[in-house]
Order: sequence, then structure tokens, then C-alpha cells
Amino acid sequence: MSRSDKMTRRQFLILVILFSIGSSILFIPSAAARDVKQGAWIPIVAGIGTGLLIVLLLMRVAHRYPDLTYVEISRRLLGKWMGTIVSVVSFTACYLLGSSTLVYYMGNFMITQVMRTTPEYMIHIMFTLIVVVGLLLGLKTLALTAEVLFPVVVVLFAALIVFVSPKIQPEHFQPVFEAGILPILKGVFSYMSYTSFPLVFFLMIYPSEVQGGTKASGAFLLGSIVGGMFLLTVTAACVGVLGAEQTARQFYPSYALAKRINIANFITRIEVIVAAFWIIALYFKTVIYFYASVKGMAQLLKLDDERVLVIPLGLLMVPLSLFTYPSSAYQLQWDEKVWPVYSITIGLLFPLLLVAAGAFRKKIKP
Repeated sequence: MSRSDKMTRRQFLILVILFSIGSSILFIPSAAARDVKQGAWIPIVAGIGTGLLIVLLLMRVAHRYPDLTYVEISRRLLGKWMGTIVSVVSFTACYLLGSSTLVYYMGNFMITQVMRTTPEYMIHIMFTLIVVVGLLLGLKTLALTAEVLFPVVVVLFAALIVFVSPKIQPEHFQPVFEAGILPILKGVFSYMSYTSFPLVFFLMIYPSEVQGGTKASGAFLLGSIVGGMFLLTVTAACVGVLGAEQTARQFYPSYALAKRINIANFITRIEVIVAAFWIIALYFKTVIYFYASVKGMAQLLKLDDERVLVIPLGLLMVPLSLFTYPSSAYQLQWDEKVWPVYSITIGLLFPLLLVAAGAFRKKIKP
């Protein structure tokens, strides 16, 4: 791939930030408040720091083989069969539990909060169509689009925080550390399950499709930090304005937060700003999941052009997204108890396995 076909380091940084925000900005505040109550910000601070260790682990895997993707590295270090099994598990989970569930989140949010009379399947079809078109246009085009839209995300997010700041009540953050260490650890794990561990799928992009290759490591680290700061800020705002108990009860606490905006009875009902920047972030997270799935499957099938899989997998993603969760209660249970197991397996255990395999091969190499 020529230099002009690769995304810049700034574009890669923006993609990491948007991926980290993704669906997390609507769910992390309530999950953290359920676990740690008024100290909901504590596991996010700890999660940002711990997440950097995950990024460093991923970079160690990638930097040893900078011209290879996650699939190719797995097959080289673990052998054809074991590497294929690891890749299939990873990208089946990425496609089935990543892409399709994000499409479900989009549909569920839109029909419950914004467009209540619109059939859910229409939201799924339209959102999937945009994802498919984006991938057909290419990763470079998507990176340029992210670069253009990122200032919009920043402005909308800043507007939300500025408008709700007068309603923050400091007593909602007291007492600190009341929940104890175990709930904090659970909150850290929850944060990492949705924000840090899934960064493993960037190994289908980094460093081979980023200008400067491994020199873009700073962008990877910074993107993880900045994305975490977005989540930390909105969580603190939710707890400060809504209180820990109400934040924990809300399905979409940041959206409920935006409904509290009322400036002199003139600036009101502008919660659409949350919907706008969340949709942008969710779109790019879905694109990364879907791109990693498509490219991973294409490499496993030894296809020269991964784009031949985009439309078939896109068509399959719509019915999958409609049947992913039978109900919202099932979704909550799955997201809390099942997804973290998949996430830590793919985002931590498999990379550790690759590092161990690489060290073993290096040791026995004559």
C-alpha cells in the first residue's frame, strides 16, 4: 500500500478516540453508577490508566510484525491451525457480537428515544447501508470523513457540558470511596470491556495502514486517553446533575442529562446534540468492527479483495441485529455478564498468547 493510500496519524488518532467513545458514552455512566454509586468517576480514571497497559500490549504484538495484520500474526506465531482458530473466534465475535450489536444499539436508541413510530428494522437497514457504503468507498475515505466530523463531535460535546454545568451539585459526589474496592474493580473491568479490550481490532489497521507505521504509537496511546476523558467527563456530569441513583436507573443517562438543559426557558429540549455526537461515534465504532471482520475473514479465506465480502456480510448483519437481543432485560444481562468474558478473552488473553508464542519462538530460534 502506497503512502497516499494510508491514513495519517491524526486520522488514526481520531478513529481511536471515536471508537473509544462509541456506544460507551451512553452505557458507561449508568454501569459505573450501579457499581460505585457517587464514585462512578473512580473506575473510569483507573480504567484509563489500566487501558494504556492494554494498548502497550497490543503495540508490542504489532511492532514485532509491522507489515502483518492480527490474523497474519496469529497464524505465523501459533501455526496454521491454532492461529486460524484464534482468528475465527476473534472475528466471529467481532462480527456477531460487535457489528450486529452496535446496529441493534442504534435501532433501540432511535425507536425508544427519538423516532418512536419508525419501525426498528428500517433504522437497522439505513444504518447498515451507510456502514456498507463507507467500507466500499475505502478506509482512507472513512478516515477523512472522521477527520471532518470530529470537530462537530467536540463542539456538540462541549455544548452539552457547558449547558449542564450550572446544574451540577457537588454533594452528589459525596461521600467518596463509599462503595469499597470490589465494586471499583468491577467498574474498571466493565469500562475496559467496552473501551480498552476491543482496541485489539485496530491491529487489522495498525500499523500497516497508518502513515509512519509504528511511529503512530503515540496516536494510539493518546487516542485511548482522550476517548477515556470524554467518558470520564460525561459520567461526572451525569452523577453531578442526576445523582448516582438516577444515573444508575437510566438506560441512556447521558441522553437524560441533556434533557435537563434549560437556559432561561429559551435553550431547552436540545438533547438531540447528544444523539448527534453519539451517532457519529457509534458509526465509526461499527465501521471499525465491520472492517476488521471483513478483512479478517477475507484473509482467512485467502481473498485478494476483501470488498467482495462487504455486501454479503452487510445483508446478513441486518437480520442478525434484529435477533441479537430478545429484550432489553436480556441485553442488560448479556452486556454485564457475557460480553466481558468474550472481550477479555479476545482483547487480553489472545494478545498475551501471541506475546508468549513470540518469546518462545525467539528463544528456541537457533
